[in-house]
Amino acid sequence: MAKGKLSFKAQETEGVPPPKEVNNWRILLLAIAASFGGLCYGYDLGFIGSTLALPGFEEYFGTHKKGAAYRSMLESNIVSIFQAGCCVGAFAAVPIADRFGRKLAIIITAFLFNVGAVLMCAATGVHALNMIYAGRVLTGFSIGATSLLVPVYIAEAAPAHIRGRLVGIYEVAIQLGTAAGFWIGYIFLKAVDNENSGQWRGPMGIQLVPGVALNISMLLLTETPRFMAKKHDEGRAAETLSYLRNLPQEHPYVQDELAGIMNQVENERQLTAGADRFQVVRETFGPNNRIRLLKGVILMIFFQWSGTNAINYYSPKIFATLGFKGTSVKLFATGVYGIVRTVATIISMLFFTDRFGRVSMLLCGGGIMAACMWTVGALIAVYPAGAGAQIVKGQYAAITLIYVYAVAFCFSYAGIPWIYCAEIFPLRIRTFNVAITTFVHWAFNLCIAKSVPYMISDIGYGTYFVFAGMLTLGFVWTYFFLPETKGVPLEDMDRLFGGKSLAQQTEQREHKAEAGSFAHLEKASSEASV
Repeated sequence: MAKGKLSFKAQETEGVPPPKEVNNWRILLLAIAASFGGLCYGYDLGFIGSTLALPGFEEYFGTHKKGAAYRSMLESNIVSIFQAGCCVGAFAAVPIADRFGRKLAIIITAFLFNVGAVLMCAATGVHALNMIYAGRVLTGFSIGATSLLVPVYIAEAAPAHIRGRLVGIYEVAIQLGTAAGFWIGYIFLKAVDNENSGQWRGPMGIQLVPGVALNISMLLLTETPRFMAKKHDEGRAAETLSYLRNLPQEHPYVQDELAGIMNQVENERQLTAGADRFQVVRETFGPNNRIRLLKGVILMIFFQWSGTNAINYYSPKIFATLGFKGTSVKLFATGVYGIVRTVATIISMLFFTDRFGRVSMLLCGGGIMAACMWTVGALIAVYPAGAGAQIVKGQYAAITLIYVYAVAFCFSYAGIPWIYCAEIFPLRIRTFNVAITTFVHWAFNLCIAKSVPYMISDIGYGTYFVFAGMLTLGFVWTYFFLPETKGVPLEDMDRLFGGKSLAQQTEQREHKAEAGSFAHLEKASSEASV
């Protein structure tokens, strides 16, 4: 492997300061390769709305001959059945990841994603729609699983001082995939005749590109050192940590990080000794963890009700409310929206997340998003899309604010919730807790997918006010209740959230052991004297 250095500035945290070798291409390539899962996720976000709007799809399935109510229902079903699969996948991945490892779990779910993509692309005959539904369930199952597994995988492999940026690569991949999905619809509209089913099969088949890439790349990657330590394989954990940090095993930094990991594993082993299979559930909702779980859940709820996925899934409808006319123009505007988001996310994740912190970025970006949504709703109320054939100044202002909103989203809710939830939970219950927050993410995503078409048709500009109100509530909640995690080692999150630090837990365990030994000696001494 190359030993080139990343242009990340090491930030000292507790323990041994990170040497320059830690910022190497090995850990970067691990994050990039695993983030093919983000490309799968993002592409599915972006391509489905534009594909359903293609004349070729409408011609093949006859939706253009039916009423608007039927089209809204079909779009809602095709989009929302994906989220239903995601909800199941988020939890189904937990036992595989905890027993066999994060790596194998990602490989299995990536394979299922590819099966789903093949079903959708091959949909034909009287069962064509059912094949699309089945494919959407499988791809949704996979995305639900990988949206849990990939951030955890990267977070467990990453050094603390660049963890935010490395997990942020996953979000960059999501935005790249989303932008590609937006533009693919526009390209196939221009390149393929409306009568040719390849106009919609092509976008569905392209899902295989990131899906196969994820399968192949994960076969070449290593398991995380934290999972190896959890499975009592300290030798492999040390070897892997040494490789990922580009340092010899005897280096003080590697030894310090490994000691922290092993101490946490030992503490967790002591805490769960003799516990039954429901111990993880009891500890999840116990006093030392339920508050941070609640914070992760609420953060995901505000993420979904920010309105971003409403634009992702129904971008042609959204841009129609802003005054755009014609399928080609709406898909082009959607593609530009995707490019704006991608560029902004790259800048945000690589240069801002670990410099300014999670909370400050949520506050700044969320505040701007709220202001944009309030203003867009007001402008559409005053200048409705159907008022004239031409886009008026008020509508241009609303369009501009949608792009400003997109940039603000990329500096806040785009990646921060995933980073935050991947890093705040103890190792022994991390996958289960991230599964809960991921499930909530997809459950509310399902609500968005089902409700937005009807919100747009029934309350119009009020849709933007709903999102604006939730963003405002999210700003207030973040300011008062969300602690900063920037640069905090994973093993010290307990202390940040009001529990005992790793060192305190170790000291307490040693004191208990000493007290037990002393009591045993006293008892033996008294029995001997008798």
